[in-house]
Amino acid sequence: MTHRRIIDEVRASAERGPERIALVGGDERVSYAQLMQRVDAVAAALRKADEAPREIIGLLCSNRPEFAYGVLGALAAGKTVAVLPTLAPPPLLAMMAADAGLKRVLTTEEVAPRLAEAGVESVLISTSVEKGSKEVRKSENKEISTGNSEAAVLLYTSGSTGRPKAVALSDENILANIQGSVDAAGFDAEDVVLAILPLFHSYGLTVTLLLPLVLGAKVVMLERFAPRAVLASIEEHRVTAVVAVPTQYRLLAKDPTPADASSLRLCIAGAERLAESVSAEFAARFGKEILQGYGATEASPVVSINPPWANRAGAAGKPLPNIRVTVRNAAGLVPAGALGEVCVEGPSVMLGYFNRPEATAEKIPGGVLRTGDQGWLDADGYLFLAGRADDLIKVAGEKIYPAEVERAIEQIEGVEEVAVIGVADATRGAALVAFVQPKAGFTLTEQGLRAACRGCVDGMKLPRSFVVVEQLPRTPTGKLDRKGLACHITAAG
Repeated sequence: MTHRRIIDEVRASAERGPERIALVGGDERVSYAQLMQRVDAVAAALRKADEAPREIIGLLCSNRPEFAYGVLGALAAGKTVAVLPTLAPPPLLAMMAADAGLKRVLTTEEVAPRLAEAGVESVLISTSVEKGSKEVRKSENKEISTGNSEAAVLLYTSGSTGRPKAVALSDENILANIQGSVDAAGFDAEDVVLAILPLFHSYGLTVTLLLPLVLGAKVVMLERFAPRAVLASIEEHRVTAVVAVPTQYRLLAKDPTPADASSLRLCIAGAERLAESVSAEFAARFGKEILQGYGATEASPVVSINPPWANRAGAAGKPLPNIRVTVRNAAGLVPAGALGEVCVEGPSVMLGYFNRPEATAEKIPGGVLRTGDQGWLDADGYLFLAGRADDLIKVAGEKIYPAEVERAIEQIEGVEEVAVIGVADATRGAALVAFVQPKAGFTLTEQGLRAACRGCVDGMKLPRSFVVVEQLPRTPTGKLDRKGLACHITAAG
């Protein structure tokens, strides 16, 4: 049986504090002793039905304790776990299952019908446990050590550049990322971490579930993001750490629900750019700074984070202490302050894309992860991001990153949020279109936005048109859906 180091670390937490609460989900409170009993029960069931010791097993489950039982139970049984997006439609689930060669998927009753529609066998995650037991089974003898050559989990990319790819991460990838995140941000065993990012998301899995369980901390799980429920959970459970996307922080800052959030000490933003207005509104409401971070699924995922003791506005933070971040162009490394592609080296860099050697070789040549993101490092080692290379828009030969224009438009009075995309233009090659979401109580017009924008950006960077929308579209993980905006233009045209 393949041995998993992640399980050793979580089991060690349970041995140190079997009565400590590991998971909170709804009205359920699960101690570390109970967690490991349920994990071992899942592992035992998988071993009993085992026909292929090296089988990759799927997991489809929302943010609830069963997710932890499933992923840890499968790892304890020596499996590689393919974590499937909970909102994926049956055709996409079928494609992912075929891609990973899945025969079985661990799941719960509410999502099992979608697996049936996809033609994939489902196995319900058992939640039975002996009441009152406080014993934690000791780690088993290692039969096979994984080293750093076998995947512990497969996580699917968002598919922003095409068909989603399965990112293969080893135990060592994930544990190294956990250790780097702990050292960089100061997580500890007394933390209460709120899991509101989907756990199929790399940030959700590594930082809001596995990291606290490895430390022996508490995880409060919410199946859906609803500002009032989040604020109530922060107050009730004295949450100390939140990892969320900027839009979620924006909604928390605007929600009028009274809440005592004085327990918060780490508020980390990732997955997309953090607007200055969001930071200011959140700090005004809760008196807490948001720490911008940056990552990629292929890096397990955290690459950088602003230290709580040295937060720098506008920066994506400093690289984790156990990885190396460089900025490169076609000629090689560039000096501090120069723009180029952000590249990552170290123990958190993925094994590769599952069954895609050519894509892997292109993404991590020589072990160096080419993120596809453009940015620069300042003289103090802070990372700043300009945008993704494939977001770059060439207008009459000039290279423009949407984030630069978005930051300028966000300063206009009455603008809540903005997204800029490029559309084809017969004369200039491309033209900019700005989608603007107004603040409550404000009325914005294209004419007014254009006039205000003329004082904010150079003429070439002035959007050709402004589209006022009630709300910008979002992906299931809360990120801005630029594809949805492009479809809007196509449909309107």
